[in-house]
Amino acid sequence: MSDVRLTYTDVEAELRSAVRRLLADREDLPAQLVAMEHEVPHDGSTWKALDEEMGLSLLVLPEEIGGAGAGAHELGVVMEEIGHHLAPVPFLGHAALAAGVVARLGSPALVERFTRSTPTAVAVPVHRAWFDPFPEQVRWSGEHLDGAVDLVLDATHATTLLLPAVSDDGPVLVLCDAAAAARARVAGFDLTRDLSRIDLDGVPGEVVARGDAARVALTAGTHLATAALACEQVGIAERALELAVEHARARMQFGRAVGSFQAVKHRLADAWVAVTQARAAARNAVDAVARDDDVALALAVASIVTDDAAVLAAETCVQAHGGLGFSWEHPAHLFLKRARANMQAFGSAEAHLDLVADLADLPAPHPNETRHEVIR
Repeated sequence: MSDVRLTYTDVEAELRSAVRRLLADREDLPAQLVAMEHEVPHDGSTWKALDEEMGLSLLVLPEEIGGAGAGAHELGVVMEEIGHHLAPVPFLGHAALAAGVVARLGSPALVERFTRSTPTAVAVPVHRAWFDPFPEQVRWSGEHLDGAVDLVLDATHATTLLLPAVSDDGPVLVLCDAAAAARARVAGFDLTRDLSRIDLDGVPGEVVARGDAARVALTAGTHLATAALACEQVGIAERALELAVEHARARMQFGRAVGSFQAVKHRLADAWVAVTQARAAARNAVDAVARDDDVALALAVASIVTDDAAVLAAETCVQAHGGLGFSWEHPAHLFLKRARANMQAFGSAEAHLDLVADLADLPAPHPNETRHEVIR
């Protein structure tokens, strides 16, 4: 078994710098505030830069089948920066969830199509966890797809859909042209997150995996996406804390910076500790996925810890800004809403806590208590 690696390599540090420069130059949170009142914010030029110019959508695909030959660690670094800037790009759905499925299938022909047809969306509900049963919302007749899937991640601007479906012979994964399906935007709690309902009525497709191969590939993709989401939560928490500290230093009350008041200092310190813990948990998750070792526990712990840290840091950001933080015009609420919405993605906090309890053989909570209260 290889050694656990939680630190960042020099290559990952350089990757972070390059991605941060790109996203910082293109960040426009006020424009997102305006856009999300009418549609899902989407920055096609930034996506093109990440996908085509930097080749980051192929990070987790092996070189021998046409990928970049990097892995989950590098993907995690990019996802931290996506969260740090709330970049309106379909990176989580394409470069993590879909790419994870494609990487496990290992077909050069499929990778070639994946490279040409960007972005690709996996048509499963965003709340589906890796330990949930294989989806049965869609039926494959042998020639076409029928059914509907709600709350699909990053599908609005997708050119290709990868659909888990059931057939007479069992589960299958089917590729189809996204334009052939009916897609409708779903407005969630986080209006910057791209969620859609997909309706399929006799849509033709191509089977790329059957039976256990389909199940294993979907699980692998969801593993990778869950670890990537934990890294995004770290980026959200880090940025929210930075905004809070910046304001606490600059804002003056009673002749002194508000950050000098004990209550504010303690709140910021708590958030810093939470962000530090979250980073370690997220790095452990991507490392477990990369090594394919003890993945279930690492992902469950990372989901719990990073969710709590992101929400705490985002709430601290809102509170540190006072009345300004509660206004629509200030971006603080964007980080809080993303952090809160992410808690329901790829399995709820309660589901992950139950999984940790099962893996650690912990007793069930009292009926009147939540699992959070028992753990804490």
